[in-house]
Amino acid sequence: MNSRFQMPFLAVLLCLSFSACDSANTTITEKDPLVGNKPDDHDHGHAGEVEGRLVVISSVSPTAEIYDLEDNSLVDAFSLELTPSAVQASAGYRYAVLVNRTADQVNFLDGGLWQEAHFDHFDSYEEASRLLNYGVSGSRPTHLAKYEGHMAIFYDGDAATTSPASVQVLKDADIASENASPAEISYTVNMHGVALPRGEFLLASVRRADANSTSTNPVLPDQVGVYHWHDGGYAEEEIFSETCADLHGAAQNENRVVFGCADGVLLVDDVGGVFVASKIANPAELATDLRVGTLYGHQHSEQFIGLASAHGGAVAQWVSVDPAEGEIHLIDWQPMAGARPLSHGFSFNGERFLVLDSQGYLTIFAAHDHDGHMEWEQVSAIDISEENPADMPDGLRFNMTIAQNGNYAYIADPVAQHIVIVDLEDGDLVDEIELSFAPAFVTWLGIAETHDH
Repeated sequence: MNSRFQMPFLAVLLCLSFSACDSANTTITEKDPLVGNKPDDHDHGHAGEVEGRLVVISSVSPTAEIYDLEDNSLVDAFSLELTPSAVQASAGYRYAVLVNRTADQVNFLDGGLWQEAHFDHFDSYEEASRLLNYGVSGSRPTHLAKYEGHMAIFYDGDAATTSPASVQVLKDADIASENASPAEISYTVNMHGVALPRGEFLLASVRRADANSTSTNPVLPDQVGVYHWHDGGYAEEEIFSETCADLHGAAQNENRVVFGCADGVLLVDDVGGVFVASKIANPAELATDLRVGTLYGHQHSEQFIGLASAHGGAVAQWVSVDPAEGEIHLIDWQPMAGARPLSHGFSFNGERFLVLDSQGYLTIFAAHDHDGHMEWEQVSAIDISEENPADMPDGLRFNMTIAQNGNYAYIADPVAQHIVIVDLEDGDLVDEIELSFAPAFVTWLGIAETHDH
């Protein structure tokens, strides 16, 4: 392995026999409630239901491989109808959500690990992975958003076929029961939009007629509506008068929701189910050609993290959004020359924010209190590849998934054809999973740590 890592990698075990993976037996383990009972972040290698499983999608053929993170062994593989255009975990992290945007289809792969509440404890289930026959469909599935057990799939629609945009909301229980009629809302026009599920509410973008819209891009919305679930469906409750030109990107935490706009962010305060909208303007020091178009939130973070970029993403600036102060602050990111952010997100506990870039570096940010203000600062930059990024296969890039029950990140390196495992607590590369192909996507599945708020 790379001498720059300053440490050897552990041996990797690959399970080449799939006979044991075909068993239909279910292992049920009764566990105490997770709240206040976190797994040991430094003990990588306990029971499979604690560590989770990794879904790796091949770029060579439409194939998904499943690895058990107890020992990094290959436990199953599935042939897919198509190579997905995007892969994420479902709201409960039991299923891999396989998005085929051009085929207007979303399919699901069951990771086999989940948990159910049972009186004063949780029952943990461990089964073999399986590819479901069940799927959902709509015109151009593009944006997925998860929050407290609900996942919203935003379908952009297609102007060429006059297909309007729509939203479907699913829980893991809907996928398990193969619900043929998930909760949804429908629009009359297409748009490149976003929807955020929030309990019995859904906050979703609204595209007005071009004559009224403040957006410069015809397919981008410029308003946000609140939809309330009752009587078996979503009903429009209100549309905020505050506009959000070129709306793109959204995130939420316990008390607030934010949407990215051309001139800043639209901030929505949730006061017991009553929503109040306001704007936070871009700071003067942010270049005028940059706009916040990607946002991240976490239940344990009062601040949101956003990525401001120009069209095409050639220049990028990370920012923090502080709703309490009503301000947007620049974050000092110090990448290698020519680096572009590729994959990003909060650690499972919200204490760190991770940025994986095109030069093969994982930058870790953490929040610190400076004179009563929380500021996000770069604490480390980890070189995760010994290969030359210029040798990246066409159409591929470094890809990252973040464990939701411990301080680990899993990074797919298509050049080296392996998965690198990073301990976020120590900033060390602790293991690798060798592959026989260049990976296109990687996704963590398992039993997530609950967030007490």
